[in-house]
Amino acid sequence: MPKTKTIYVCDKCGYESPKWFGRCPVCGEWNSAKEFQLKDASTEAKNIRSQDAGMMESHPRFFDLHTALERSEEERIKTNIPAVDQLLNGGLVRGQVVLLGGEPGVGKSTLALQICDATAKSNEREDHVVYYISGEESVQQVASRAKRLGIKNPRILISSETQIEDILSNIDPQKARLIVIDSIQTLSSVDIDSPVGGVVQIKAVVEKVRIFSKKYNIPSLLIAHVTKEGVIAGPKLVEHVVDTVIYFEGERTTDYRILRVQKNRYGPSGEISVFQMTQEGLKSLSEDILLNYSNTPGNVFTSVFEGSRPLNVQIQALVSRVKMASGRRISHGIDVRKVIIISAVLAKHLNLPLDFHDIYINVSGGLNITDPGCELAIAGAILSSFLDSYIGNVLMVGEVGLDGSIRPTVNVTKRIENAKKLQIERIIIPASVDYNSINSKSDLKVEHVKDVRDLFELVMSEKTDKI
Repeated sequence: MPKTKTIYVCDKCGYESPKWFGRCPVCGEWNSAKEFQLKDASTEAKNIRSQDAGMMESHPRFFDLHTALERSEEERIKTNIPAVDQLLNGGLVRGQVVLLGGEPGVGKSTLALQICDATAKSNEREDHVVYYISGEESVQQVASRAKRLGIKNPRILISSETQIEDILSNIDPQKARLIVIDSIQTLSSVDIDSPVGGVVQIKAVVEKVRIFSKKYNIPSLLIAHVTKEGVIAGPKLVEHVVDTVIYFEGERTTDYRILRVQKNRYGPSGEISVFQMTQEGLKSLSEDILLNYSNTPGNVFTSVFEGSRPLNVQIQALVSRVKMASGRRISHGIDVRKVIIISAVLAKHLNLPLDFHDIYINVSGGLNITDPGCELAIAGAILSSFLDSYIGNVLMVGEVGLDGSIRPTVNVTKRIENAKKLQIERIIIPASVDYNSINSKSDLKVEHVKDVRDLFELVMSEKTDKI
């Protein structure tokens, strides 16, 4: 009879302890300790299961640096979906483990099936196949979704098995091009005697998939659910183990979806791609589709860096007079603390009664941005709405200091070059930025501001001219 070992695991963050605890010492949650019984199976039984999973074969323990560099320079595996390949810095690296998280119904399974189809079609060898393991749906359900998407690829092998050891033992490493698991919460390991979907099971499943992928240089795509707080379930057990973490974001009221890289060991993090959900599946879109050319006050364009490339976004502001003692600050897509600071700077240095006004800030398209280069655009949108002055289709790039100064941000040149494709009339940048090449486009004017007073006068002059 194998012995059992009792451990207590926090179901919020995955902290393990041999003793019961009332409050988790890592995440601080109360009454989150769950009791689990771990089997202490014999070494022989464990070796058999590990051998079936392909994890016990002999292999070199060390490589010299030259050999390691040769192995790392191997060609990436293209998914044949340009937006996804750009997101992954050129494609999948052999042995890469990618975690794809998102809310239910956002389109994770649809995207995964499209990646399987595109990757399988790109195979030069006819014996190469893509393995799609669906623990949530039956084979018939997956086939029905594939029919709706117009996918009829014999190189995609589907299974609804949920035992990770059986799955890995039936994968042919010589033929496998990609492994997709949908989702990791539905799989279990025979080594763990705990409920399916628990943090201990997730840890065991992901670790075995990771070892298998690294050993045979097969990329794996793991789909994970998110909690009510909007984070991947069991983040302490999963995110630090995999190579790449991607979140699929999108509002249920719209058909736009945003794929965002949170972590990437083989490329820059923070990259995003925009998709649209259609009857035929997800289609890649230009991020400029999220912009709206409006002729009302409070609309300003800006360029922010997401990962390694600039992204054009639109800042919308609404300033409304209130009868209360102090106004509210509400923001969607930007940290509300940034809005509070910028409104305080404007009120202090321009002597404006913004304290008695509600200020609402929104980033069009549902994007979330943290780049400080958008601060000048936020200030410009607030002043435009407060003064009820339409300033035209203008792009603003710069940071706002607490002393009211307008300061340059990083990569201003790249931001402006990327913004040239927009239908804008002029660009406003800090006075300390010298950018002369913009004059090559005759119908695009550049203006400089050194502080918020210059910005105020600029916005005010637009209102005066229209009067």
